[in-house]
Amino acid sequence: MNVNDEVIALLVDEPGNETSDDLPENTGAHRLIREANGKVSLEPVESQEEFDRMAKDTGCFRRGRAIRDPKTFEVIGYEMEEVSPSLLAVTG
Repeated sequence: MNVNDEVIALLVDEPGNETSDDLPENTGAHRLIREANGKVSLEPVESQEEFDRMAKDTGCFRRGRAIRDPKTFEVIGYEMEEVSPSLLAVTG
């Protein structure tokens, strides 16, 4: 992450999303970043300390209800449900 990048939000992984324990991104959270050039990307949160620091300055969200196409009823996305960072147990 560059100095000019902005953390838009913290996204908490769905319960049951298993990742390998030997990977650094196994905290159960990702940060949504808007880069200086306007590009938006996801990066893993690598530690509980990093999560706590960013949670003070930005919202923390998890996947909410499905958004369905009104004609086909196909899932086209998900609402983002804001949660209190103090209620989350991020492992790392």
